[in-house]
Amino acid sequence: MTDTTTGGLSRRTLISGAAFGLVALGAAGSLTGCSTGGNAATISDQVAALPTYVPITKGPKPDLPGNGVVQPVYYSYPQDSELFTSVTGKVGDGEKTTGFVVTYAAPPPAQNSFLDYVGGLTDTEYDLTFVPGDSFAAKFATMTAGNDIPGIVEFLTFAMPPRFPQLLDAKFADLSEHLSGDAVKDYPNLANIPTASWRSARINGKIYGVPEHRPPFGSVMICRPDLIEQLTGAAPAPKDKDEFTELCTAVTDAKAGRYAIAGQGGASGVDWGYDFIGATFGVPNQWAMSKGGELTHKNETDAWLETLSYVKKLWNLGVFHPDTPSLESAKAKTYINNGTVLMHLDGISALLDVSMPKGIVTGGLVPFGATGGPGANYQGTSSFSFAALKKTTPERIRAQLRLIDYLSAPFGSKEAFTLTHGEKGVHHTGSGPDATLTKAGEQTINASALYRLGAGPQVLNTAVRIDEQLRQSHQYQTKTQDMLVKNPVDGFYSPSAAATASASTAFNSVCNDYVLGRTNLAKVKAARATWVSAAGDKMRREYSEAIEKQS
Repeated sequence: MTDTTTGGLSRRTLISGAAFGLVALGAAGSLTGCSTGGNAATISDQVAALPTYVPITKGPKPDLPGNGVVQPVYYSYPQDSELFTSVTGKVGDGEKTTGFVVTYAAPPPAQNSFLDYVGGLTDTEYDLTFVPGDSFAAKFATMTAGNDIPGIVEFLTFAMPPRFPQLLDAKFADLSEHLSGDAVKDYPNLANIPTASWRSARINGKIYGVPEHRPPFGSVMICRPDLIEQLTGAAPAPKDKDEFTELCTAVTDAKAGRYAIAGQGGASGVDWGYDFIGATFGVPNQWAMSKGGELTHKNETDAWLETLSYVKKLWNLGVFHPDTPSLESAKAKTYINNGTVLMHLDGISALLDVSMPKGIVTGGLVPFGATGGPGANYQGTSSFSFAALKKTTPERIRAQLRLIDYLSAPFGSKEAFTLTHGEKGVHHTGSGPDATLTKAGEQTINASALYRLGAGPQVLNTAVRIDEQLRQSHQYQTKTQDMLVKNPVDGFYSPSAAATASASTAFNSVCNDYVLGRTNLAKVKAARATWVSAAGDKMRREYSEAIEKQS
């Protein structure tokens, strides 16, 4: 259920989606041609409708229900008799399927019995290039620069390549006529992917790929409800900032080496749990748009200054772990597991960490308003990546989409079981919840990364039973599904968003100095003015032009 990102791709970048936008500007936006020498990306005045969401209701009943936002829970895998068929008719067209995908596992053996087996079922031969996460960006650049583009290419939505709108326009197929609106119904498993996930694959008003679904929740304040209740006599449920402060001071004991909360350091600055605490004070999810269409960045708001002052207060109270300014994410997870720290901002997949010591339970702290009232939860991208198809004939495109539709079979289907368990007697033994992977299955199935080409919507289910963790994640999603706050520029592209990263880092450094008592609020305001001039105004103009063009 979890994805391991590399050291070069921060958890903060992954969750916020702030590193990319998905509609390029026209001529006024100063975008140049892609590295292949092509012209600027063709900008459509029409925005393709997102694929119609048609949830599949067949199959086993979940233990806890889901919807297009909340993931359903299955404590164990269904019995074979409960599985249903999600794909009928022809799949592939007999041609080889080439692909370029990221992997965080050891490569599969050259003689891959799993790919051979699935290839026989889908009438294709798989020839995939598996690229380690820590070298994905470099090898992606080499692949595209050499114009050696395979049939299906994975684009990581949390780390899009430079000038990606032009690259997609020049080399990859516009899938809008095949997938937009009701057209997606020709591929039922793709229509089963929730709407929010498709937004990351709509670029320049065109649909360029099929997303790998994730729930739309952004950052989560992971906590240890068991220890908090043990120390305070009540489950953690603060209703405003004052109650949160009381909770933090109540559970902190510096002499015992126990702290309420830990942030973490990184190349772009220190993250003091900003996505959770900032949302408490009404800080926008990167950008806010007024009724008149005016964009305001979070750095420009009074709410951001309030957030900084509150974080400074917590730091002075000693409730943050003292290593926060340089703390690594992996170390923070260790602190959560051993009870050194009771709260830490992370992604929602952290609630399903099967590597935690037995008996350890984590939950998500439900957001709240600083002065009471409903909280806010920043909405994430709802996808890990999308699979784009190289330009080719319409017939070949349809065949590849049929293949991706098969690979996107939903949990509880016979196809999904095959894609996670392979051939009985070769890749697994037993059946249903008792199915166990053989050595061949362990070596080939996950490593083959077919789910990077297509995968059904994620559900809450793990091979190792962690019922309480699944329940905690479902409970968090259910309680916060109506709190999601979108970033209004998601789906739009600003060249300056990446080009001005150094200005943002400089501003973040001044904010950090303020929290640590090294400077004053006047210096923060001066640094903010510098940031607005160097970065904010440029991004605002570019995003506004893109939004206006396609409104």
